[in-house]
Amino acid sequence: MKLHLIAPTKQGETYLFNKGLLAPLGLMYLAAYTPPEVEVKLIDENVERVDFTDVPDLVGITTMTATAPRAYEIAGRYRALGSKVVLGGVHASMIPEEALRYADAVVVGEAESIWPQVLADFDAGRLEPLYRQEQYIDFKRPVQPRRDIIDPSRYWSANGVQTARGCPHGCNFCSVTAFNGRRVRMRDVDNVLAEVESLPRHNRIRNKVVAFVDDNIAANPTRAKELFKGLIPMDLKWGSQASITFARDEELVALAAESGCHFLFVGLETMNRQALAEMGKSQNKVEEYADALQLLRKYDIHVMGAFVFGFDCDDESSFTDTLDFAMENKIQVGQLAHLVPYPGTRLYNELMEQGRVEPEFWFEPSWDARVVYTPKNFTAKELTDRTHKAQRDFYSYRSIARRMYLHRHWSYWFAFNLLYRHSLSSSRSHEVGDHVKNGNGRKWLFSQRPAKA
Repeated sequence: MKLHLIAPTKQGETYLFNKGLLAPLGLMYLAAYTPPEVEVKLIDENVERVDFTDVPDLVGITTMTATAPRAYEIAGRYRALGSKVVLGGVHASMIPEEALRYADAVVVGEAESIWPQVLADFDAGRLEPLYRQEQYIDFKRPVQPRRDIIDPSRYWSANGVQTARGCPHGCNFCSVTAFNGRRVRMRDVDNVLAEVESLPRHNRIRNKVVAFVDDNIAANPTRAKELFKGLIPMDLKWGSQASITFARDEELVALAAESGCHFLFVGLETMNRQALAEMGKSQNKVEEYADALQLLRKYDIHVMGAFVFGFDCDDESSFTDTLDFAMENKIQVGQLAHLVPYPGTRLYNELMEQGRVEPEFWFEPSWDARVVYTPKNFTAKELTDRTHKAQRDFYSYRSIARRMYLHRHWSYWFAFNLLYRHSLSSSRSHEVGDHVKNGNGRKWLFSQRPAKA
């Protein structure tokens, strides 16, 4: 059997300099659960084009809302060539009835444990239209992802590692809990350490670089401390996502820094306390933000602060307060985005009930450049324009100069700001919360907001 596993981009475009940010870890896990007699090829549109002259027996395509139309297009072309197509991932799992219009089968939920059955059914000629993983998989000691089917030189960071799945929080705009659940399923620490130890360096510098793609690397602080202590002898540089509550424990921060943490993506979200209550993010305390960021700077951990605009309680002050705070606290990189109600989230369901969401907005090619729901205190155009202005202001040359401060890696962050500034001028993508931690796309994208901690 010949199998292609495909990670599409929004319009078939490749990523920055034809290099992907992170390898598609979810598909690499799926490949690991594929029987060895199956010939597997992984195609990531972030780094290469799909070659439709190479026709496999079966195609598996992962979907996010942003990439769903492209996934459907790829599926249609392969089906016309005689291949069978299976769709999965977060979008197909949230709206399987839509995905089924474009595929021979749809897998709902975490696919690894049910994947061998899908392949066996296909091989026997009895592929079912719908496969549903009813239980969350045991993630204590998973099969190691297939790293031999990617070219690590095509990624800025090929060493992606997932140490846990699930998020204990229930932010109303994030699909993580809908897809992976609210119970955090943690891998055994020795299992994680063994995988990290096995990773190649892929660079000429002394440190091994690792991206931990958890939604919250310190969801369980006790376990996180154990993990960080185990990483210390490995001489790493690593980054991840974390809640701002990470900085309530200086011992945790110190161990993270000692183990090689240099970067954290942190969902600060807003300076509006009422908005935090509206989104269901009670763990964030606005009054703690400044001290938390100062503590992280003390240990040379740099923060990409994520902010979102457009909650029902937001008004003009939400923009000015956010920009003032980001400047005063010298946030090295910021992701400022308007709210997007993704299918499967509580926000989407609530706004759909109120008739405030454009139906199937993701099929409109330029949807991610504008607001696709009816805000309360703005028109959709006003919220779009105000968010774009906030982005331009944050990434103005004057702002970049004011936010930079001298530290060992300042030149990298300065370059990152310039690249982000360029991405804003060449694209108008402002997505929030559509990525889940199993690697169905890329974390920390210039154009895509990941699921949040």
